[in-house]
This record gives sequence, C-alpha cells and structure tokens, in this order.
Amino acid sequence: MLQPQLLCKLRASTRMHLLLVEDDSELARQTSLWLGEAGHSCTWREQGGAALIALGTEAFDAVILDVGLPDMDGFTVVEQMRARGFGLPVLFLTARDNVTDRVRGLKAGGDDYVTKPFAVEELMARLEALQRRSGITPATSARTLGQWTLDPVKRRLRHGNEMVELQPREWMLLEVMLANEGRILTKKFLLEKVWDIQFDPGTNVVDAMICRLRRKIDAPGMPSQLQTVRGKGYVLKVVP
Repeated sequence: MLQPQLLCKLRASTRMHLLLVEDDSELARQTSLWLGEAGHSCTWREQGGAALIALGTEAFDAVILDVGLPDMDGFTVVEQMRARGFGLPVLFLTARDNVTDRVRGLKAGGDDYVTKPFAVEELMARLEALQRRSGITPATSARTLGQWTLDPVKRRLRHGNEMVELQPREWMLLEVMLANEGRILTKKFLLEKVWDIQFDPGTNVVDAMICRLRRKIDAPGMPSQLQTVRGKGYVLKVVP
C-alpha cells in the first residue's frame, strides 16, 4: 500500500487502461496495485502471445512490457504489434541497461524504458510523459457513434435504457471503422487489421461481419452507417 502523501502525488490526472506484460508474478502483482492506487486500470498477461491476443479483445491506452518474456522477447512483441497496426505507446520494463538493448527496443517500436528495479514514482512519471507526448484519449472514456455511447471495457453500446453487446471480433471491426471514419477500407485491409489474415481466404467473413454490425448499430428506417462501396470496400458514415 502506498503512503497517503505519495499516493496524492501519484494520482493520475487522466486514468488509463493499461496492458501489463510481465512474467514475474510478484512484480506484476505489485505493479498492478500501484497502478490501481494511482487511478489506472490494468490487465496482466505473462507471455507475449497472450498479450497480442489481449490487444485484439480489449481497448488499451498503453502497454507496459517486460523485455525478457518466456515465449518471445519484448522486442518481438512490439514488432508484431506494429505490424498488426497497434500504434499505442509501449513502455519497456527491463533489467538490461545497455545502450544496444535500449536502441533495439526503440527501433522495434517502443517509446520509453524503465530499468529494473524501478521506483514507482519513475514508472508513473514516465507513463504520464507518454500520455502527454502521444495525446492519449483514454480508451475507458465514453465515445459516441450516432445515437450510441460506446463502452470499450464491456464492449457494448448504450442508448438510453437499450444495451447492445458486441462480440470481440465485432468490437475490433467497429474500432477499425471508427478510427478510419469516412475512409473507404478494402476487404484486404480489414482482413489484416481485424483477423490478422495476410491473404484472401476466399470466404465472405468480412461481408457477414459487416451485416451483423449493421443489424446492431443501425436505426430502423435510417441509412446504414456501414456503407458498401461497390468494387472498393466499406466506409463508416455516422448518422447523427
């Protein structure tokens, strides 16, 4: 438990939802407690592969990533994140304090480093600096889609007393469409970003998912917000 005086200093002005990737369970437990007491929420994963899966099912503001993971190193995790289109900031936790590793991490797509053992004050300060530099709008804050208010933590839409639950892949598709509102997105682009498929599988998986989303987000009698552009792809045009 942090001392009250220190807790007041570390209390975050803007709360973030963070992905903590660390195979040391005791360090992860303590770090999660610190983050929670500072006002942040945290999801913990022990391996890089599990972290990549979590990125596809939850909306995070930043990643705190250990370099020495059991299944793949943190550098590889970041490279795969960037290749899959995840642009959120990454703060490395590492016992490696040499220039070569720091440079490798930054070139792989990391944003900053904290060397183990670290002080909680430094961790929080670096997170806040990442937040300022990246212009993070918290993933846990409310966003809207026409009449709907989006809840990224529970992956659901709300309008008055009406609630609509989205499956993880539906939420991912909606996130990609929202991030590219007004831009025509090809099936190839959506397959890569939502399904991590680098080739055409010869199925109508994208069309089927678009249809399911339309049934959930479109108001009866109103134009669809997910429009088909014949021969090109799909575009999100929000209806107020």
